[in-house]
Amino acid sequence: MSTVEEFFQVLQLPDRSGRPKYQRLADTLVDAIRQGLWRPGDRLPPEEELTQLTPFSLGTVQRALRDLSEQGLVIRQHGLGSFVADPPRELQDPWHCRFVGDDGETLLPIFSQAVARVAVQGQGPWTRHLGVEAEVMRLDRVIIVNDEFRIFSRFYGDRRVLRHLWEMPMEELHGANFKKVIVRQCQLPITEITHCVSTRAFDDEACERIAMPAGTSGLYMYASAYAGRERCVYFQEFSIAPNGRSLQFPETTVSPF
Repeated sequence: MSTVEEFFQVLQLPDRSGRPKYQRLADTLVDAIRQGLWRPGDRLPPEEELTQLTPFSLGTVQRALRDLSEQGLVIRQHGLGSFVADPPRELQDPWHCRFVGDDGETLLPIFSQAVARVAVQGQGPWTRHLGVEAEVMRLDRVIIVNDEFRIFSRFYGDRRVLRHLWEMPMEELHGANFKKVIVRQCQLPITEITHCVSTRAFDDEACERIAMPAGTSGLYMYASAYAGRERCVYFQEFSIAPNGRSLQFPETTVSPF
């Protein structure tokens, strides 16, 4: 196995890719984690040590660690350091992100990591679906498709109606199928889901989450799920990194249970 010093030697070489320095460092840290240099729960080298191991400033190191934290790959604890997070969990029976494999039939595996959950103030695209009276929460996830590309998902729902999703520990949301949680825990049958797809330039947050340069354009999709004809249960947005895979949509409405 390579040592820490060997992993960082590549950063000493000239780089003509045009990638920001913090992204180069973040990618190197991810490669080291994937190859087993650090495992879930392990503490990464302190920030000051990373500045000695790399040609980068403290600001660049901090930006790289913040980027990994926002992606859900690293947990930063004040006064203790940065730790490798548990890996994303596979999401079973996906309803929205159904990408087809090389055989034209098999669905590619997807893994999801919950990265943020906040109460939303004001109105936005979700208002038309959830209504102005909803007490809206937003739950963000990074979805990894077959270790090929990423999707950034913003999930909106009324936190009074979807109380279980609002109160669940964040670690239990990794790999969770929200549709099944809503049906089983919130006692709401999902009877119909609609999708709308377009191409657009992603905002800066979405680009960071899917590890793409600012201004990247790709497939934007939103989905709205209903319990009956009138009651919208959730509204969800997907920023999908450019890829060569086919996206499959279910042809039938959703079974209540």
